[in-house]
Amino acid sequence: MIAAGFRSVQRLHSGERFIRGLSIIGQNGGRFAPFYLRITAPTPELIKCNFFSEAIMRINILPLVLILAISTACAQESPTVTVAVRGEATIFNGDLPAARDEALLDAKRNALEKVLGVKIRAETAVQDFMLADDTILTMISGYVKGSRILKEIQEKEYLVLEVECDVAKEISQEEAQKLMRNFSCVVGFTTEVDGKQFADNNLLANRLIAELVKTDFDVRDASQLLSLEGFRSRLVAAAQRQDIQAARWIGQQLLSNVVIVGHARLELREKKEVPGFAGPVGVFVYDCWVDARAIEAESGQIIAQYAPDVQGVQGTGSTEKKAINNALSEAEKAFSKDLISQLIAYGGKKSRPITVLVEGIPSYDEFLRVKDFLNNIRFRDSEVSDLGFEEGKTSTFRFNYSEKINLVALKLEHLPGLTVTDRSENKVICRYSRQD
Repeated sequence: MIAAGFRSVQRLHSGERFIRGLSIIGQNGGRFAPFYLRITAPTPELIKCNFFSEAIMRINILPLVLILAISTACAQESPTVTVAVRGEATIFNGDLPAARDEALLDAKRNALEKVLGVKIRAETAVQDFMLADDTILTMISGYVKGSRILKEIQEKEYLVLEVECDVAKEISQEEAQKLMRNFSCVVGFTTEVDGKQFADNNLLANRLIAELVKTDFDVRDASQLLSLEGFRSRLVAAAQRQDIQAARWIGQQLLSNVVIVGHARLELREKKEVPGFAGPVGVFVYDCWVDARAIEAESGQIIAQYAPDVQGVQGTGSTEKKAINNALSEAEKAFSKDLISQLIAYGGKKSRPITVLVEGIPSYDEFLRVKDFLNNIRFRDSEVSDLGFEEGKTSTFRFNYSEKINLVALKLEHLPGLTVTDRSENKVICRYSRQD
């Protein structure tokens, strides 16, 4: 699995400035939710930070959004399991209460990983939780139903909590449907060489994933579902027989609204020997044809498609493996640019104006804090505009946005003093409560 460098950074400590879970930055000082941001004096360097680079690293990010967007959507009661976990935090500037909050949050996160990340469940396809994205932290209140601190250990500037947590055992299929994101993408390819299934299907997928990440898609690898019953047959059906329902099923398992599937077919064109300095050298030539398409899981529509030329592309090498790899590389160059340009156009169609209404903001400083916060939200396609401030009244903010409104609502829930009271496809309504 290849993914872009995460915006979420576990620890960055410089003097008296401390950031945790970076994606909310550039505010007017103060401490946000303990796991997000704690800065005594924000600096221009911090405000300009952008950790979501195009750097590519190998890491499994399958579950980054498996429980995205449901902290308030979990009204339905589900069975729970009780687990004992540890939570850890560093005590900065003697602030023990803040460290305790952070350690408790860390323990709850570990509880989620322990309960929901043990194995794949057919209903939710939850596997190997790696809660690297900051929005995942908002899910803790929805799925950790209760917690009890059993023991607190403090060693100098380090705090460890032993905690007992009650965690919901599963995510319902209905909730999973709500979590699907516009720019979450799953990629799966099959490969056939001389009429036989090729063992390594990642040669095409990995290169395509790297390009998708650069265009700001969150990408998951369909092969992560190999142990899920029914996956293999559905992947073959989607990739080789253009089965739309099978592709939608894969997207739903990984909460991805864009499913890219394809099939590569390779045939040996020529095998020969050519003169070399040390004697005859073997040369293999393979023809390669790749069909690929992107399906929107929600609607089942094909939103991007690539079909190869009749003659395909060729790859040569001194061995069969090298020739096959070179042919796949040439095929990827032929289709990925075309496919991605279609996906970018698709993403642009998702952008629409949304409105955020905040009732009862008590001061102009708080008004600016909310506006700055909105200006740091990902998938925002325009600057945040406002209709002015009037103390205690309703403030209105507007901007263009490409993702689902749940992401905006979840992030607003993490701004101290704000409570989301209602949301629709294009609007979020919040109420400000003064913090004591």
